[in-house]
Amino acid sequence: MDDDAAEATQSFAADADICQQLLTRYARSSAAQHRHLCATAAATRSIIQSSSLPLTPISYFAATITSLSTSKNLDANALGAITSFISIVLPLVGRDEIKPEKATEAIRILVTIVDRSGGKLGTSGVRAVVKCVGALVAEFCNLEEWDSVALGFEWLLKFSLDKRPKVRKCAQDCLLKVFKSFESSAISKMASKSIYSLLKDHMQSATEMSSLKIRDGNKHEPMTRPEHQDVLHLLNVMKHVVPHFSPKVRTRMLPLLLKITSSHFSVVTRHVLDIISAIFATSGAEVIISNANDIFSSLLSYISLGEKNPPDSVLVAANLAKAALGRLHNDDVNEWTSYFPMLTESLAGLLSSKGNVALQTSIILRELIDQHIDGKSFEAIENLENEDKTTQNAEFNAVQTTCTTFYNLMSGPSPILNEYLFSVVAFLFLKLGKISHVFMKPILLKLSELMNNTSTNTSEVKHLEACIGSAVAAIGPERLLSLLPISLTTKEFSCKNVWLIPILNKNIIGSSLQFFMEHIVTLAESFERGSSKDLQAYAHGCWGLFPAFCRWPSDTYQSFGSLSKLLISFLKKDSFMLENVAIGLQELVNENKRVLASNCGSVQLTEVQRTGVVNEFEIDLERRHVYSRKTASKNIKALALCAKELLLSLTDVLLESPPETRKHLKGAIGCLTSICDPSVTKQVFIASLEKLQILDDINDDGKLKSDTDGLAKEKENSVTDATRCLILELASCIVEGSDEDLVNLLFSITKRALEESDEAGQMEAYQTLSTILEKHSGFGSSQFDVVMGLLTEKKSSANIELVKSRFTCLQALLIRALMSNMDEENTKSFLILNEIILTLKDSNEEGRNVAYDALHGLSSKLRNSADASFDGIYHKLLTMFTGYLSGPSPHIKSGVVSALSILIYSDPTVCITMPEVVPSVMELLHSKAIEVIKAVLGFVKVLVSCLPVIDLHHFLSDIMDGVLRWSSVSRHHFKEKIVVILEIMMRKCGTAKVKALAPEKYKDFVQGVVENRHGKKSSKESGNKDAKPDHSDSSLKGQQKRKRDESATSSKEEGSSARPWKKTMDRQQNVGKSWGKNGHSNHSGLNKGKFNKPRGGDFKMKHSGEKKNNEGNLHRRDVASKTTKHKKRERKD
Repeated sequence: MDDDAAEATQSFAADADICQQLLTRYARSSAAQHRHLCATAAATRSIIQSSSLPLTPISYFAATITSLSTSKNLDANALGAITSFISIVLPLVGRDEIKPEKATEAIRILVTIVDRSGGKLGTSGVRAVVKCVGALVAEFCNLEEWDSVALGFEWLLKFSLDKRPKVRKCAQDCLLKVFKSFESSAISKMASKSIYSLLKDHMQSATEMSSLKIRDGNKHEPMTRPEHQDVLHLLNVMKHVVPHFSPKVRTRMLPLLLKITSSHFSVVTRHVLDIISAIFATSGAEVIISNANDIFSSLLSYISLGEKNPPDSVLVAANLAKAALGRLHNDDVNEWTSYFPMLTESLAGLLSSKGNVALQTSIILRELIDQHIDGKSFEAIENLENEDKTTQNAEFNAVQTTCTTFYNLMSGPSPILNEYLFSVVAFLFLKLGKISHVFMKPILLKLSELMNNTSTNTSEVKHLEACIGSAVAAIGPERLLSLLPISLTTKEFSCKNVWLIPILNKNIIGSSLQFFMEHIVTLAESFERGSSKDLQAYAHGCWGLFPAFCRWPSDTYQSFGSLSKLLISFLKKDSFMLENVAIGLQELVNENKRVLASNCGSVQLTEVQRTGVVNEFEIDLERRHVYSRKTASKNIKALALCAKELLLSLTDVLLESPPETRKHLKGAIGCLTSICDPSVTKQVFIASLEKLQILDDINDDGKLKSDTDGLAKEKENSVTDATRCLILELASCIVEGSDEDLVNLLFSITKRALEESDEAGQMEAYQTLSTILEKHSGFGSSQFDVVMGLLTEKKSSANIELVKSRFTCLQALLIRALMSNMDEENTKSFLILNEIILTLKDSNEEGRNVAYDALHGLSSKLRNSADASFDGIYHKLLTMFTGYLSGPSPHIKSGVVSALSILIYSDPTVCITMPEVVPSVMELLHSKAIEVIKAVLGFVKVLVSCLPVIDLHHFLSDIMDGVLRWSSVSRHHFKEKIVVILEIMMRKCGTAKVKALAPEKYKDFVQGVVENRHGKKSSKESGNKDAKPDHSDSSLKGQQKRKRDESATSSKEEGSSARPWKKTMDRQQNVGKSWGKNGHSNHSGLNKGKFNKPRGGDFKMKHSGEKKNNEGNLHRRDVASKTTKHKKRERKD
């Protein structure tokens, strides 16, 4: 019988007559097997009816089994039909309808039939019986009595070695199902013993096969005997069922498997490794502990042959050895110290392999090191460099032997010097930490030798530097420079180990400021005495190490006092050190502030993250506490004590420096003022005003003198705009550390600059004002009206950078106003929104971009803030925007819709949390204002593109009703935009869903879109296989851009809805391309931040079918075949 009859069970119903179902299905079939099957079913039904029994699956099963037990001379066709029929019936029988003893009897009958049939029963018939026996054993036999399942189990085990692949596969599947169904451990043990006994019976053949090498890749050459095939089939069975064996049997079976694992590859190697892997995964440590010697002896001998064995099998063996070693270590078994160096030595030889093997080996080695080596365990013996004191420490010896292995690889006659070895050595440095110098001193010296060797391959230098860098991070510059000193010979002016300078700069962490002053400064000064350019460069390199020594130094509060004097001297005389000093000071302040601001009381830092090595290893090392809160507090106090002198020097330099060097100086000034007393900050600022000779403008109350004062006015005129910019730059960086009086003074200066300075000064003033509003919330509350009045009186500029700075201030004021419930401040919120909306409608595209960026930034800030109150503010903002939609001005309404498009794009969930937004916008499609319709269609395109499918379904009906009313309008690209919207919805929600929601009068239009979409897909079928509707919840990807000239033309015409963001959404394939000669569309799609791009206006068509843009450039106009026909009809009408 064919397999389809035997496998069609799932399509039959248990509550209907099976015979009738078969007749209905196969009555018209001319296939002989189907006729025999129907005849068997009909005969069985007659037997049941003659006994007045119901036509149920159990009746059919009982009748069929009875027929098999009484029939002796059935031909092949009849036997095949009966076995196929019973395989259809049995799965429909209820689980409790066959008693265990009857199930056992049925198994006996089926087994006897197969054994007695000889070769009459074909493959499909035997397979049907195998399925029946498997079902009877697993579902109906007594699973707590071995006698009940023994016959069926042994028979399935026999056929799991059958030479027929389909029969064998079916028997193996049934055997696994039976193992999973065993409820008694005793039964599992008996079944496990059966397979164990079978393996022992085949051990001689398995051993023979393991000794046969595969020559020239011919795996079938040694399999000349049937018993060899039986071994492979048995091993394949064991691979699947061994997890269900009893622990005792697994323990006894493992030595047998190891015996047939030879050092060279054979046809059984992969099977055996897979079985061992399954045993390791499901067994406890006792299985591995009791067989540890055999496990490592077998696996290491196989790994040691390296490339002589298939690479994938070697890696499997390596991972098995790693897993076994991990079990030993986790169970505190000291034997792991014996096997660890043996395993690393075997694996280390593979680091010179080709292809992926070396990479995978390096990963395994790093995982072994990470699991078994911990430098902290050796901290107590850091001074035990005497071999006499360490011979009794097995773990120490294991690590020492491992390090010697890596050194030998680098120093042997055929050294391995590649990135894989260096990555492992680097990781070993980091795991051992400060104790690395005890174990890895020879390796470090060898690495130095390689760096000094001029013949070293340039491609290796990068990996060498990373390896030495890990040593710097591990043992620190003090210890490393004692082993590898940087030195200068006075007579010959020759240098040694200067290549260490850039490595130190990248990798120093947790060092000592005192060491920098005593050693590095001295070294830099010695280089400075030389006259050559190289020596001067080395000196600058040494001075440049200062920021590196400021990364989590161990002696900040002890040494910073003396260091500050050195830094002040640098600031006064050494211009090249300004940036280094500024960066170093920021490091010192910020790292301690982070500790004090953290909730856990300390900051955890991964050393390797600072060195950059973690990106190569991709392994998270144990994090360590860098500073306690107590230490950080002491550090901050020490920094604050010296802050005044440093600030005075820094501000002096800032006022005299060119603009390009001020960035880092301002950062350092800002950091120091944030930790010192506000009175110090004020003194420093007043000193700066005095130096610039504008201190006379300050009243006794700390405010600027009034403009009504004639002397003040005359004095003010003498103050240049450049001076104002300098003061404002200084003011912006000291805001955080200012008290209320100083903030008021800074605001007075800022106010005067806004009123009287040029654009550069106003830009700095806006920057200072935004910083004041951000850092001092109290000022924003108390002086809200004053600041709002100042910005309201100050008209917006055409300078885009100035507009950006202004919008930064407006954003802070808007948030402050939204947080207030006062009607007056709510009114001023609308003033700010008015300016944003009007800028959205600006004719200048750059101005529109600024407004879009401001809205996007405002949305992100409100949504991502940890302040829970911001959620309510965000909803209040949206409510205020939707309130504009009921206004009379189309110009304002279109701008508001564009603003809502940005907010929807930034946060599509707004449509769900505020469901009134979408209906309010869709209602505007009843308007006749062209610019409003353009904006709404852009909004809809954003909506359908960004919403997940599950949410989009809620709005499909409203969208269809709204946009289709404009589908007949070709001007202003309305029809093209609607086609894009429909295509996106069809792609996300399915064509049928969209068509079903189309009103009757627009069904023809929607059908045209569907046909064009299908034509588009068929034309690209060979190139794009992914044009099916996308039902995922992910946001739709954007479509391709329109031509720039068309966008530019439309921007000038519409001016209201150009999209500013420079980032673009990922393009969505086959969507939004405007219709061409072959019926393909090429509509402009949604680019991230450039949605609803205005489409340019009136086209003057020429006979050639070309259009002319505002610049006079000619472009061919692509028109869809359907659209063209439609327009021709319109012309005829």
